Amino acid sequence: MALGSFLVLVHTVLAQAPAAPPVGAVPAWTLKLNGDIRWQQVTPAGPLLVSTDGALAAVDIERGQIAWQKPELGGLPPDSIRMVEGSLLMEGARPGLLLVFDPVTGTVVFDSRRLNLTQVVTRRVLPQSGTLLVHGRRAAGPPVVALYDLATGTQRWASESLFQQSGPKRGGLGGLMQGLVRVASGGTELEVLQAGPEVIVVHTLMGLRAVDARTGAVRWSAVLPTARAGNPARHVRLYPSLNKADRIYVSFDDRLMAYRLADGQALWAKPPTVEGWVHDIVQHPNGIIILPESPPKDEATGNVRIVNGVVQTALNVARYEDGTTIAPKPLRMRGTVTDAMIAHGSVVLAVDAESRTFVNVLDVSTATLRLKKDVKIKGQLAYAELTPAGLVYISRPDAATNAEVNVVDLATGEPKFKDAIESGKPLGGGDYNAARYSLHHAVEGTTLYVFASHDHRLYAVDRSAGTYRALGGEIKLQGGEDPTDMEIRPAGIVLIAPQNLVVVARDGQVKQQVYHPAPQLPGLLRALHRINAVRAGLYGAAASAYGDAFAQASRTATDSTARRITGQLATAYSQGGAQLTGYSQQAAALASKRFRASLSVPGSVFMLTRAPEGNGNVLLRIDKDSAQPRARVDLGKDREPVYAVDDIAGMLFLRTATGTLVGYRL
Repeated sequence: MALGSFLVLVHTVLAQAPAAPPVGAVPAWTLKLNGDIRWQQVTPAGPLLVSTDGALAAVDIERGQIAWQKPELGGLPPDSIRMVEGSLLMEGARPGLLLVFDPVTGTVVFDSRRLNLTQVVTRRVLPQSGTLLVHGRRAAGPPVVALYDLATGTQRWASESLFQQSGPKRGGLGGLMQGLVRVASGGTELEVLQAGPEVIVVHTLMGLRAVDARTGAVRWSAVLPTARAGNPARHVRLYPSLNKADRIYVSFDDRLMAYRLADGQALWAKPPTVEGWVHDIVQHPNGIIILPESPPKDEATGNVRIVNGVVQTALNVARYEDGTTIAPKPLRMRGTVTDAMIAHGSVVLAVDAESRTFVNVLDVSTATLRLKKDVKIKGQLAYAELTPAGLVYISRPDAATNAEVNVVDLATGEPKFKDAIESGKPLGGGDYNAARYSLHHAVEGTTLYVFASHDHRLYAVDRSAGTYRALGGEIKLQGGEDPTDMEIRPAGIVLIAPQNLVVVARDGQVKQQVYHPAPQLPGLLRALHRINAVRAGLYGAAASAYGDAFAQASRTATDSTARRITGQLATAYSQGGAQLTGYSQQAAALASKRFRASLSVPGSVFMLTRAPEGNGNVLLRIDKDSAQPRARVDLGKDREPVYAVDDIAGMLFLRTATGTLVGYRL
């Protein structure tokens, strides 16, 4: 799961008139920098990164002081500084140089010049062992894997042995193939799994290996049992065990195997298989559901079934104890099983067949399907649950297909709503905004509230009875907008759009509605768009620090089990005193504090609008319950003000003059 696009505001004007002092917010601090400020961005860990031609600087937002500067990263465009997925770290890239650094302390964790790397193929942060694993290629010599300490940047070890042949060397054509695989392996991204603080499991095209995190020594190696011995495994994925600490799971080709962490021994006599390629597994209490995907027609092997141009697949459910399958043969599917959402003893399956989506319900303990025929739905499955009424689902749209809400009767397999609640879809060309055309929804008790953009009405679905009704009349937003978010608050149901906020009573009557016209330059909104990316980066880092099982679950937000696990994660940090381990003490403490603060749903939203006087722009912080501004900051007369917003800390950062940065508490 990428963790969000990198949206920042680029300033291209070299000189400007001083901005007018903001109204409605008091400056917390003012900072003078050497050189003009080109852009700035908030990091998940907390420091504000500020770019000038001379250096990249980190600002302590509490004190308004420069924490560190890096001249080698000065003058870079904003998309050259990025978050490292699943971590608190940031990386900066320019031709011939890649730096990975701690944004709190400024410590360089990795510098590509140390190993003379010409290409970084793999980089993975492993907080449980407090390390960063890097794999790359050099201009001369074999590829290398190295491990670095997250807190100090010290290199723990570097190894070339992971790309050496583990089995006996062959002669002739076999030896040539071994050499080709070894060369290809060095340029292929590694599959990496952190298995506690001491062991890192790595898969290369040369095989599966467990590496000592302290020394780099190979503790054990294993050859994956492919259908044809000697062929390298493809489509390899590593999975932590959610409830058995002694093992890991490895999927490859059309099969799955369990390995003992202590010595790498296979725990099952033979791997269970599916029809197609394995692309994921679901660890359900009643068995391991192995999800298949359709291979391309020219790469499918075995007894291939093709229907309407789609390679058919079949899933399987394996027992934890010995890997044997519950069903005598795999369950046939129409195509790629894209999702499997746990609902008590069952799992709701979503299957993609050439952009058509079908759903069914799998009883895991018996490995049988509850519906005789798959049910075709519009869009792609986004939410599902089993209630006394049947299968309640919400789909998400795409540029050609509406989303819908409906209930499937499990006895008949028929939808209960003759006229499903549907979203709207764009009438013409232009950039497609999925958030605008999604069916935004929220659950309160037995009621599922849904806003449909095609008729701009709020609906209430009774999840237990399987019925729905419209609430109130049409809710029309101004400026041609549709809601991009929705939530339930004490004051009512809040519909949020970039320039609109509407508070609706539970009977559908509009209580409050405000609209603030958008600025003329749409690029000015990028700093606000980045708010969600920063939150996503912080959540990903917290999940990864708690373990790969939590990190894996956090990427599956539609799964009820994932929501339960991430709820446990939130409890651990907010009530159990957990810290983001593995990083420097300063970074761990600051990020843990920010993560706990982020767990509270914000009571306000930010809107950027034109100044009433006509020139310049104003940033408003709008209260979600009253729809009234809590704070107002005048961004000055610049056409493109250089600013950033940290909604976790409740601060705005604004360049008010050349080389001058002001922080405001909102």
